[in-house]
Amino acid sequence: MKSGNTPDNEALERLRNDVEKHIGRKLVSPADFVFLSDRLQQEGLGYVSSTTLKRVWGYIADKGDGYSPSNFTLRALSGLLGFMDWSEYRTDTSLMQSREYVGEYVDVRFLAPNTEVSLLWQPNRKVRLRLIAPWLFEVIENENSRLRVGDTVECRCFTQHAPAFFRVFRPNVAPISYIAGSAQGIFYVIHSAPNVMP
Repeated sequence: MKSGNTPDNEALERLRNDVEKHIGRKLVSPADFVFLSDRLQQEGLGYVSSTTLKRVWGYIADKGDGYSPSNFTLRALSGLLGFMDWSEYRTDTSLMQSREYVGEYVDVRFLAPNTEVSLLWQPNRKVRLRLIAPWLFEVIENENSRLRVGDTVECRCFTQHAPAFFRVFRPNVAPISYIAGSAQGIFYVIHSAPNVMP
């Protein structure tokens, strides 16, 4: 039986696919693995060698019956996708495989300029956003999330008790995909009324 930190084949395959979607390229050549290694470092997730990444993707075979990535490698790759660690990624993405979200939502198109939105999600995460352009918010407050005050984030809608999906923009860093509340969803509060549809 696998331990909580050991990836099963299905979860590891899902991680590889999600990373490739996130960086916008398939990892099929040595240059691709160097690119990913550099990207992890640029985003402050630590150094994972291109050789290690080749092993994770099966580009080179490891000795023995199979290769099991280290916790550090799994945490770095999960962090690239906006998760705190491998355990959170594996649990949350497994839950998302079969969940359907229906509920109260707000379409960002109908929010007035400078509308502020608070987002809360587990565990103890809170972010306050200010609408600065169509679909673009500035992060003005942050508690315990990987977002940073001053980040610009793109989001199209917020749904109560469902995950929120962002594109995060920071100076001198490639855009980052980020999921808030991937397991239990977010709770949002609008601090000024949205525009009324004509």
